[in-house]
Amino acid sequence: MKLLFLAPVVGTHGEVTTGLGLARLLAPAGITAHFVVDTHNAPQLEAAGVPGTVIDASMGAGVRAVVEDAVRTERPDVIVLSDYLSYWLMMHRVYRTDPWFVERLGVPVIPLDLYEWENTDFRIDHFGLGLEVDRRILDMPVALRPAPWSRPDPGPGSRALVYPFMRPLPRPDEGARRAVRSSLGLREGDRLLSLSVSGWQRHAQSVEDPGTRGLARRVPERVAAALRRLPGTTRFLVVGPDLDGLEGLPDERTLRVPSCPPDRYQDLLDASDAVLSLHVPASALVRSVFSDLPAVYVGHSGPHAEGPDALAPYSMWPLRWNSVVRPLLADNPLTGTFRQAELLDTDGTVAAVDAVLNDPGERARLAEGRARYLAALDALPAVPEIFAEAVRRLG
Repeated sequence: MKLLFLAPVVGTHGEVTTGLGLARLLAPAGITAHFVVDTHNAPQLEAAGVPGTVIDASMGAGVRAVVEDAVRTERPDVIVLSDYLSYWLMMHRVYRTDPWFVERLGVPVIPLDLYEWENTDFRIDHFGLGLEVDRRILDMPVALRPAPWSRPDPGPGSRALVYPFMRPLPRPDEGARRAVRSSLGLREGDRLLSLSVSGWQRHAQSVEDPGTRGLARRVPERVAAALRRLPGTTRFLVVGPDLDGLEGLPDERTLRVPSCPPDRYQDLLDASDAVLSLHVPASALVRSVFSDLPAVYVGHSGPHAEGPDALAPYSMWPLRWNSVVRPLLADNPLTGTFRQAELLDTDGTVAAVDAVLNDPGERARLAEGRARYLAALDALPAVPEIFAEAVRRLG
């Protein structure tokens, strides 16, 4: 069987990583894959050793001809949307074409659902523009949900099938971990906190919409001010483009890596003592579960802060997405794998980050949560079996 993954997202790696993860899990069953990705993600495919076709926003509606050609050339048995939202959003907003031409290519389509859409109102904020996402996924015969973020049990009546995003990653031996930490200039007793930044988050700091721009700039400022209060043995690893506001982190304790290949990123993550995220769902938080690392998510549940530093409540910084993400986290056992903190509660944020870095009891509690969550994933059928069931449902 051959799959054609459509992952046209611009400026980030998460959705392509999700598709590559599924392709990797299906490969032992003899299932091959070809990807259609933005130029930004071409190096990602090359590093993974997976063939692909490259597109870019300048194509406009001409992207349809490229996809049609890929279907004729590759002759896939199934087209996989990686993921449903990014495919719809890119085709609708960036390429300005009907996303559902893909259903007229004579190949069955399976979407990856990262947000449990059936539990939402389908409303998102796109850099200040309110959008209602197409509800077509509700009528599709089946959707595949990677966990995390999705809960292991999709609930009664759901058309979704849940599969583990990846296998637990082996922890590096202490010698290898010490070597990476030494290359970063860390000393014995230092604690390393990792924070990843995506290009689209950096872009949000310069958009026209003042609400999005303000949120994009003020949140890093507040976070940096809180992190400065951590013990002097704390070091900060910022992976990704420069972000206005994070210059508030102490230079002498901050390591900045503008970009790096996936293997190096994993090495850096393995060398860290904890992960910090301002974004749900975030690849770093997902990887923290499989890498057995404690993590903190800093959100702002409300109320709306007024005055010159007004801050709208957000679940996915800096795009808010409260009506999508909050249902995703409700009663989700995944929340037992990381600590949550409130942005406006500076003391609480400092305490939360300090605990995941330095408190053996808190680190053990979160390790137990990760173990329970991974056990629930282990109870799922093998991924090729899950995918075979998805294909069966296509008829």
